[in-house]
Amino acid sequence: MDPDESSRQWDVVVVGAGVAGAMGALHLARTGLRVLLVEKSAWPRAKACGGCLNAVALRALAGSGIELHESNAYTGMRLCCLGRTANLPLPPGVAISRKRLDAMLVEHAVHAGARFVPATHATLDGSTRHGRRVVLRHLSTCYAVEARVVLDCGGLATRLLPDSDWRVAPRARIGVAATLPGAPAWHDPGIIHMACAAQGYVGLVRAENGVTNIAAALDPVRCHEAGGPAATVAEILRAGGFPAMQNLHRLDWRGTPRLTRTRRRLGAERRVLILGDAAGYVEPFTGEGMAWAIADAAAVLPFACEAVACWTDDITLRWSARHRRMLRARQRVCRGVAGLLRYPSLLAAVLPLLDRAPAVALPLTAWLNRDLEGSTMVAA
Repeated sequence: MDPDESSRQWDVVVVGAGVAGAMGALHLARTGLRVLLVEKSAWPRAKACGGCLNAVALRALAGSGIELHESNAYTGMRLCCLGRTANLPLPPGVAISRKRLDAMLVEHAVHAGARFVPATHATLDGSTRHGRRVVLRHLSTCYAVEARVVLDCGGLATRLLPDSDWRVAPRARIGVAATLPGAPAWHDPGIIHMACAAQGYVGLVRAENGVTNIAAALDPVRCHEAGGPAATVAEILRAGGFPAMQNLHRLDWRGTPRLTRTRRRLGAERRVLILGDAAGYVEPFTGEGMAWAIADAAAVLPFACEAVACWTDDITLRWSARHRRMLRARQRVCRGVAGLLRYPSLLAAVLPLLDRAPAVALPLTAWLNRDLEGSTMVAA
């Protein structure tokens, strides 16, 4: 972006080009607003994520006119713990690397009229009479823009707001992920393979072009004691009864901060709306995380448009209430399931029942794959 152009005022500055940010920029650009999408990383970039889009996410993307041609479909899960296994049907979903997915969503946003600037760090500055200043830094160049409203979509690692705003769960796990070229011989391409142990849980799923996404939620202390994510993932897979995987230590492992967290003051910052993972997070397991981000990006649209037209200080409070109301029940269920995964002996005792009667799990999986209120948009 040319610094000489930075003095123009934008209607919306979206910070973070993940799923929430790219989709939010897309929806806002389609309304005709001037939208600047800022991403701190060089582009395209990989991200620590399992890459699963469940049925809710796919319907929401389709409603926004987005089709995923480069992805791999899955229809079930094989869950293993302490040598016991359950094969569970799932509503059809797809797996895709975040490098490809996020790049594609940004392409849609740019096509709709948004301006995209990668490899650029954003910092909030003071308020003006009609907006909020955002300082952008690219390499050695630093310049300011002004927006009527700012969307913080920077994920768990967002630096737009103070770290002190986070309330992190005491036993929160960290997320790690890597991409494996090809797939193990035992891996079924239409199945999510999951293993659970005391150290955490690991999922493997085939994505686009035959690669395999590996993602895990790990106890940070046990991960450190084991020597890092590769060794910990290998231990969990072995404990689950999967064949040994070679060369995990050669993969490019990416990580996240501790996962389960909430915001202390979600609606406290003037002219800033927080959405996606930046608003809070629990450990999801088969695509809920990105489905929530897509739903947030659709639901924030009327609030952002109102903020551009005429700011009032209650907008952030109303948005935070809307966000929590939409996701509260889903996140509570995911928190409960993640809690069960912390007790491998209990989970292992349940798996034979689930394997003999997989229909027992159908009400839960069906409910988690129901559309979220406001998650589906109609393409312009």
